[in-house]
Amino acid sequence: MAKFGRIKRQHGRVDGLDDLLNKLIRECPHITRIVPGRMGRKRGNTPQRLKIQYATGASDSPGNGTTGLKCIYTKAGSWQEVFLICDDADAAQVWLEKQPFVS
Repeated sequence: MAKFGRIKRQHGRVDGLDDLLNKLIRECPHITRIVPGRMGRKRGNTPQRLKIQYATGASDSPGNGTTGLKCIYTKAGSWQEVFLICDDADAAQVWLEKQPFVS
């Protein structure tokens, strides 16, 4: 299955995020779509990293599990929310935690 066009590009993105998103969609077999969210500024010069915040989805409904992960990407005093839609959120989280750019 080709993953071309699986990153929503209608919103602005923090500098450097595009390369990371392309790597995620190309290399992680569990991520099916990526939606960048809100962005902002913060004090300091933070290193480039992706932090997993929590699983998302209808986990409170019977028969439905988590469908994705909410992450925060930071770089050089900027941050942006990144929503990863997954076919297996648990496996995607395990894969992400092994990557050097995830903290």
